[in-house]
Amino acid sequence: MVLFCVVGEMGAGKTLTATHLAFKNWYFRKMKIFSNYHLFQIPYYYIETVSQLLEMRDGVAVLDELWRICDARMSRSSKNQFVGDILARSRKRHLVYLFTAQVIDTIDRRIRKVQDFTAYPILNRTETFCKVTIFRTGYPKEANYMKTIYFDTAIPMQCYDTDEEVDMVDDLKDEVRKPPQLMFQEKYNPEHGYGCQCEECKTKFFKTWEEADKYGEEYWKKKFHEILKENK
Repeated sequence: MVLFCVVGEMGAGKTLTATHLAFKNWYFRKMKIFSNYHLFQIPYYYIETVSQLLEMRDGVAVLDELWRICDARMSRSSKNQFVGDILARSRKRHLVYLFTAQVIDTIDRRIRKVQDFTAYPILNRTETFCKVTIFRTGYPKEANYMKTIYFDTAIPMQCYDTDEEVDMVDDLKDEVRKPPQLMFQEKYNPEHGYGCQCEECKTKFFKTWEEADKYGEEYWKKKFHEILKENK
């Protein structure tokens, strides 16, 4: 289990950084991706309810504005159950939690005590590169500085909607719970919405991760080949 928090105000690049890390963990490390916001050109399980959060296994959970949603939408018992799951069961479930927060003090203090890393992104003026300073623990201080990374924003900027308002439903008391959708959306048109299956958006839904992963890998092999051909 790893708890990795990306902290930053709106526009600082925190969701962009989380999306960049989601892409890397899927494409290069072949890890299963869960996300509570919509991703494009990345296969993932879309997490939109609390019960789906509690059922995640074996992968990377990319969770935008998680603690704001917890405070606004979850009952006290649901929040305690979720925090308890992270603290007590995540290692056995082989999960990496990659989450964002505008202010680090909003994170549950029980999580901050065991948090592994805290990252602060800074975009350059043209938003073509992002600098990310990473600290050990949930208490970023000079003594806890670990390293600084840089990444090109071209790919992750294509992979999410900067205007999406992320929310979740607390369904723990519901008798019937909705399973997460496993999907791959090639393109996003705001007029069509998320999950559109038209010829432009080309959203595909899958029953198994292996099918979704293979589809995504073939898509990027073709895309990288086209990019190299264009740049010759």
